[in-house]
Amino acid sequence: MNRTFRNRLFSLHTWLGLHLSIFFTFMFLTGAVLVIGIEVESIARPEIWTTIAKEDRTASFAEIHDGIKTAHPESAVFVIEKYPAPWFADRTFGRTGWGENISFWTDPATGAVVYETRDGGFRDILRDLHDTFLTTKRPIFILISATSVLLLYQIVSGLITYRRFWKGFFRWPKRSGGFRSWAGATHRLTALWAAPLLILIAITSFYFMLGGLGIEGTTPKPQPAAARDTALPAGFSSGTIEQAEASALAAMPGLEPLVMVLPGDPSGAIEFAGPLTGFAEMIGWGSVSVDPVTFEILGAFTPNDAGGLARWKTLMNTLHYGTWGGALSLGLWVLSGFVATGVALTGALVFAGRLAPEATQYGPLRRIWRGLGLSRWIYLLIVLGILLTAYQRFGPGSYPRAGVFPTDAPAAVAYLILPAPLRRDTPLDVEMLIGEPGITAASIAIDGGAEQPVELVRNGEKAQASFRITPNDTANQITARLTKPDGAEKTVTFRLGQPIW
Repeated sequence: MNRTFRNRLFSLHTWLGLHLSIFFTFMFLTGAVLVIGIEVESIARPEIWTTIAKEDRTASFAEIHDGIKTAHPESAVFVIEKYPAPWFADRTFGRTGWGENISFWTDPATGAVVYETRDGGFRDILRDLHDTFLTTKRPIFILISATSVLLLYQIVSGLITYRRFWKGFFRWPKRSGGFRSWAGATHRLTALWAAPLLILIAITSFYFMLGGLGIEGTTPKPQPAAARDTALPAGFSSGTIEQAEASALAAMPGLEPLVMVLPGDPSGAIEFAGPLTGFAEMIGWGSVSVDPVTFEILGAFTPNDAGGLARWKTLMNTLHYGTWGGALSLGLWVLSGFVATGVALTGALVFAGRLAPEATQYGPLRRIWRGLGLSRWIYLLIVLGILLTAYQRFGPGSYPRAGVFPTDAPAAVAYLILPAPLRRDTPLDVEMLIGEPGITAASIAIDGGAEQPVELVRNGEKAQASFRITPNDTANQITARLTKPDGAEKTVTFRLGQPIW
């Protein structure tokens, strides 16, 4: 290859490496930890760890649903995930009676609830930090994913300019040549070790960028379910789940359902998904959607039914997150991620040690900072933006106001607004929005206690009331009596449930 061309590649490689070194260090480090984020988050949660063999994890979706409803009868269940990992109990994503998103962890053999965790934990925050700098905005996700092109260039140009690179896999850096020699040798060595992972990360990140741009391919959609008034039909129970699962297995023999999704709207279906005989799990799962009223099959799809880029989605996720080989691949991805972090750091040290002779009076970090030029101010703006976003998302008043609907009347009659989550022995101000027309007086009783009047603020035919409760270890049931001028009364009941924390 022409020496001039090689030198130009190297110059651009060096310039990009310096200006992107902090960014790539951050991305590689957070990515490595994110691979085992849920494990790190759960170190102090022995209740959710298990050694039960897969064949002994016999709790059905119906039993898990019953276990959750027994422990938290006012809760809502969204997604049940059996066997999320060999070392974890089954996990269900749902919502408490007071409107807080939550995960219920259940015993894989009995379905009983063993632990509860809130959303927005370490893994969720780290994922948002890694993907979008906490903003959760699609344009930011696209921009971050687009750096996969620059990463791929760095890999290819580095291999081209490192002549006979295949001889350097075990060329250990020596201190005897001084700091500059050691930094360069360490950079080349770690780059060779991390290259396989970095190539996969670059390819999969580019795929994610295409998805962010809306280039996703096609995925089959089930038919809508028969019309009904509520997301879950009247009389919904564990028997409904059992019958729906039987219909799904009859429609797709060879399906091993590991995930069940309950309908979230009146036209939704119960969906079962999992590995399918004849298809590698890295290619995708099969899925069946069942009408929760008629048990009619609304859609039964194999991985082959996806079209275009959608057919590669499972494979890309598996390769990017290192889930293709269980604990072994997770460990390999974490180790390689830390090595990749070393690549970015040593690349910047190469600049500090060899490419900035005019700044020899400064230390390595100072040289790197000076060498960044204008881009250092971009980094500062990014950090300030992250801090501001973190304050908005997690600072005072960041909890989203939750709505609580009555258990014995339509939400149009009245519903509650909670500005904060339910916490044991922590006073909570509650708003009651009354949609029933003509209400002129209201009172509430908590857990069957004495009624106390509440002051109404009228807004046309509607009204609003405010009151305070102090949650305790009871059902925290609020019974509201709404009265019209002619003495007619309507009673509505809200069940917040027992505080978990």
